[in-house]
Amino acid sequence: MLQRLVPVAALIALLAAPVSAFAGLELSEAWVRALPPVQRNTAAYLTLRNAGDSVITVTGGHAAGADRLEIHRSEQVEGTMRMRQVSELTLAPGEQLQLQPGGVHLMLLGLQKMPAEGEQVELCLTLAASDPVCIVAPVQRRAGGADHSHH
Repeated sequence: MLQRLVPVAALIALLAAPVSAFAGLELSEAWVRALPPVQRNTAAYLTLRNAGDSVITVTGGHAAGADRLEIHRSEQVEGTMRMRQVSELTLAPGEQLQLQPGGVHLMLLGLQKMPAEGEQVELCLTLAASDPVCIVAPVQRRAGGADHSHH
């Protein structure tokens, strides 16, 4: 009887974890920026950690309710903050990358409707060498740094 309880307990612990992980990539601290309902695009932020023993390459993704999801990097260009699309993110074993306002982030483009504060959005990242990794992100207004409400 104890042998049957151990796998069930392990499964319950895995499902209760606040981190989404697959193929060594852990996703945590995800959130989507709430913007006025007339906006068609918004940004999403989260932390990525390579808990595996090989390089992980994120090549894109998708988000519930959006036509497309792109990886972007905010950078200063001639005194003006601009966004530039990034084709991929590469994480070495043990490396962590925080996607945050004013830096690397995800853009949810072509939203069918702007998610409201308090709702949740499923974000899935596409990996070069394995299946997508997904996490559910709450929608909130907090800026967490520089305000990039123009997203």
